[in-house]
Amino acid sequence: MNKKFVPIRIKLLRPSQSREFDVYIFEETKPLLLLSKNAPLEKNSPILQHNENFIAYIPINQLNAYKRYIAKNIDDILNDPNTKKKNKLYAIYISMINNMEELVNNSNLNISPTLSKDISHFVAHTLNDASSITTFLTFIKNDINNLAVHMFNVGVYASMLTKKMYSDISTKKLEEVAKGYFLHDIGMLKIDKNILLKKGKYSQEEYEEIKKHPIYGVEILKEQLKIHSPLIEKIVLEHHERKDGSGYPYHKTQISHFAQICAICDIFDAITSKREYKNTPPKTTFEALKENQDFLIREFGTEMFEAFVKCFSVKS
Repeated sequence: MNKKFVPIRIKLLRPSQSREFDVYIFEETKPLLLLSKNAPLEKNSPILQHNENFIAYIPINQLNAYKRYIAKNIDDILNDPNTKKKNKLYAIYISMINNMEELVNNSNLNISPTLSKDISHFVAHTLNDASSITTFLTFIKNDINNLAVHMFNVGVYASMLTKKMYSDISTKKLEEVAKGYFLHDIGMLKIDKNILLKKGKYSQEEYEEIKKHPIYGVEILKEQLKIHSPLIEKIVLEHHERKDGSGYPYHKTQISHFAQICAICDIFDAITSKREYKNTPPKTTFEALKENQDFLIREFGTEMFEAFVKCFSVKS
C-alpha cells in the first residue's frame, strides 16, 4: 500500500458533518478520490452502505484532521445503534489519542474536561467486557516514542489491572483512578523540552530535573486543571516511588496501591515500547512478562503480577 495513505473506518463517517480530509479507495495501486473534503455526505449516500470490511484511505498528512473529526463526533458515533461495537471502541481510541496529543504536544490544558469525558466512555464501553478489552488492546501502539502515546498506554493497562484486582469497584471510583493513570506523567509538561527530546543518556543534573516531574504533576493538577483528588494526586506523585525507598521524588516506602498499579504498567510499557536510547527492539508482551517476572514479583508482589498477566490472557 502507498505509504502516503492510511486506512480509515468508513462506517465512522457522519452524514452532514464537515470534514477536513479526503477519502480515497485504491484500484490496484492507483488512488481514486471517493469523497472530497468539500463534498457533503448525505444520509443515504452509497458510501455509507458499504459493509464493515470495506477499506477506505486518507492522505497521511490529513490524519490529524481525521482524529479531530472523530473526537468532535464521538457522542454521535457512540449513540448510533447501527454502529458496530468494534467501531465504537476504535472511535473512543481515536478520540482519546487525539485529545492526549492535544494535551501533551500542544500543552493545551483546556482539553482536560474533554479527555475526562473520553475516559468515562472508555470505562463504560471497555472494562466490563473481556472481548472489548481484547479489541482495545489491539489498538495499543508500541512502535512510537511519544509521551502522549506512553501516557495513553499506561492509562489503558492500569485501568484494566485495576478492574481485574477490584472487580467490585464503582464506576465513579474507576473513572477517578483512571484519570490519574492517564495523567500520571502530566508533570513532564514542566520539564525543559531540550531535556525531554534529548537522544542518549541524561546528565546527572538533567536526571535530577526529570525526577521532579511527579511534583510538577501535582502542581498542574491543583493549580491549572483544578483537580483536587487525593487518589489522583497519589497516583501522579507516587508512581516512581518504590517500597524499599529507592524511588523518587520523596523516597517513600508506604505507597498507594493505585500508584503501584500505575508503576507496574509504566515499567511494562517502557519495556515493550520503542525508545531512542535502545539499540534492541522492544520486547513482546510474553517476553517482557517472562524475562522480568522475578523483578516484578519482588517489587509489586505475586498477586499484582498474576493479575497483570491475566489482563493479557484475553488477548488472542
